[in-house]
Amino acid sequence: MSNVVVIFEPSGLRVLVESGTTILEATRKVGLHISSDCGGRGSCGKCRVVVHPTRDPTDQDIEHLSSGELRIGARLACRYQIEEQTRIMLPQRKEQVKILSKSETKEWTIDPQLQNQFGIALDLGTTTMVAYLLELSNGNQIAQVESLNPQTAYGEDVISRITYAAREKDGAIILQERVVNEINHQISKLVENTGINLNQIRRIVVVGNTAMHHLLLAADTITLGLSPYLPSISGPTTIKPQQLGIQMSDDSELYLPSNIAGFVGGDTVGFILSQRLDLADDVVIGIDIGTNGEIVLSDHGKMYCCSAAAGPAFEGSTILHGMRGQTGAIEYLSIENKDGRPEISIIGESIPRGLCGSAIVDVVAELLKVGIIDNTGRLLKQSIRVQENEKQGLSYLIVTKDENVQGNQIIFTQKDVRQVQLAKAAIQAGTTLLLERVGKSVSEIDRVLLAGAFGNYIRPESALAIGLLPKVEVSQIIPVGNAAGEGAKGLLLSKKNRELAERLVKETQYIELASQERFQEVFLQSISLQ
Repeated sequence: MSNVVVIFEPSGLRVLVESGTTILEATRKVGLHISSDCGGRGSCGKCRVVVHPTRDPTDQDIEHLSSGELRIGARLACRYQIEEQTRIMLPQRKEQVKILSKSETKEWTIDPQLQNQFGIALDLGTTTMVAYLLELSNGNQIAQVESLNPQTAYGEDVISRITYAAREKDGAIILQERVVNEINHQISKLVENTGINLNQIRRIVVVGNTAMHHLLLAADTITLGLSPYLPSISGPTTIKPQQLGIQMSDDSELYLPSNIAGFVGGDTVGFILSQRLDLADDVVIGIDIGTNGEIVLSDHGKMYCCSAAAGPAFEGSTILHGMRGQTGAIEYLSIENKDGRPEISIIGESIPRGLCGSAIVDVVAELLKVGIIDNTGRLLKQSIRVQENEKQGLSYLIVTKDENVQGNQIIFTQKDVRQVQLAKAAIQAGTTLLLERVGKSVSEIDRVLLAGAFGNYIRPESALAIGLLPKVEVSQIIPVGNAAGEGAKGLLLSKKNRELAERLVKETQYIELASQERFQEVFLQSISLQ
């Protein structure tokens, strides 16, 4: 097969690729990032680029792109196969990404005799990575760095990446290399920013969901993608970082805690550990809302957990104008007058480009409040900002073309509402079934702890309005920051904390929601917005 030249603009970067390579594959090859929420399956429509010379659009191009975009040569990067020398214009934006790194500082047991040594606690998230540098002798945090997980180029959600690892030749190795390279970059930044010697970093602890854990180790992920969704590695792992290509001293070690179940991993272990849910003297629900929502219930110290497959709606992936929390994303929204212009807050005080998760919850709650959608989620023609067209059906105009200096409108469609309903139903059903398991009602919940970035940025009032969170008082809802990262710090600082974590894993009972007799019934009831 012949090679052809691809020129990426505006950088002017030239690369040789095999004829038949897609534009998305070419960007991955050279480390360029474009949005590809669906992992290259042509279903999300987010990987838009302008191509010259171009050719007739595919069915997916026509489905996702406007007639104006098609006229100027816009195409989906995952569908366009390069057959000749091609010039590709990539979106040119300087992104400011909101990454949650703050956590509640805990007092941890610390190993003795570790003077002048340092360690790294890494929260390896599906979307973001946060690395904390700690002094091992006293637990003081010296520095931290945050970045996007480069695996997002292969899909925003873990299922896309598991599929890529299984489908593509050397897929698992490629995903491992991407994340290991980013870990090395983070370590270099920590060393550069603090002036410490790399040889002084003697330990690294990584927490993440089960898929991130397996992809870091290049472990078999086949069983994670098939029912009953079992991890191929369950117990704790201690190895030399160099075995994965992580550049640390020869006598350093890498530790990953146990996975509780298929989609309940070391990040949940870190959450349970940092909040000491085993010591709770009340009824506590802990929720990390995401693509694989994890829910933990502590009934006076007796712990239960489940994984609620919410899907990527709250991360913007299945929402027409959804996006991650970065420059141009609307993060908060309110509607005072159903015919009036919504009040919006934009990350980076930029031109609005789309909606991140917190705004997606706000939109549904506010539309419900003013009667533009009903409790079934049906969009109603109760506002001049509700429009209808053949492609999208009914939709609500958040930003009109006249209200955006770039001339792009931002809408929220009936399909978007349905995606939010399905996502929130998964979380609500998981919470309901855990409570039923211990014979408790919502009125008996004392605290709701929200972990992770999404839980810490959403407005509790909006989450309560649509039924995403159990109906408690707002004062009972407590954001706990990056609880998984805080737990990673504890695991880093002492063997005693690691032993405690392994005990907590054994004491936490996993409930497989799909096997519960009432799951379908409760899930369907939870789709209603109330």
